[in-house]
Amino acid sequence: MAQSVDDVYPLDPPDGAVVGTRPRFAVGFKGTDLVKSQFKIELSRDGFETIAYTFDGREDRNGWAHTPFDDVPGAVYMARRPLAHGTYAWRVYAWNGVEWVRGKRAHTLIVDGVPPADVQGLRVRVDRDRRAILLEWDPVTADREGGAERVALYHVYRYEKRSFFFVIRPFEIGTTESTRFEDADPRALDSRMLFYKVTAEDEAGNEAGHRY
Repeated sequence: MAQSVDDVYPLDPPDGAVVGTRPRFAVGFKGTDLVKSQFKIELSRDGFETIAYTFDGREDRNGWAHTPFDDVPGAVYMARRPLAHGTYAWRVYAWNGVEWVRGKRAHTLIVDGVPPADVQGLRVRVDRDRRAILLEWDPVTADREGGAERVALYHVYRYEKRSFFFVIRPFEIGTTESTRFEDADPRALDSRMLFYKVTAEDEAGNEAGHRY
């Protein structure tokens, strides 16, 4: 027996959003039997002349969840594999038990898979009066390919010796939205030698490559 599908539409990411390579999609739904309904998402680079990606909840339910988004009934899909860098239009469908019903609206999104350029001009000085090590660096305004970049925050790492083989995360000591950071850890001032590294993370969640 067919269910009623009054409307199905893209909710999130909002139209024109910049996202990372594994975005979360939210689908809004109006109709009967939400629990029984299945959804499909299509992404295209050329106005839906061709389809770059299809996420079909009838064929593969992995990554899908029937859950409200901002109190709107519908479903959420988490991309299971990275999407290629680029600009896409995306639209949604709901299965009514007989056929797919396509929503009347489509959104655009930009998948940003290019991390920011490396941080340059890192300057480190010891302030004995404040018992702190002060770091300052030049702002990052370009991505790794030379395009304009919007940095969300900077990660600050500290090491006691130089190496190309350290795992990064255990040595992160903080983040900041500015181009300055104060390391007030007493152990840092007592160390004979330290190495610092700062990386930029953009609004899509891409973090610059780790170099020592």
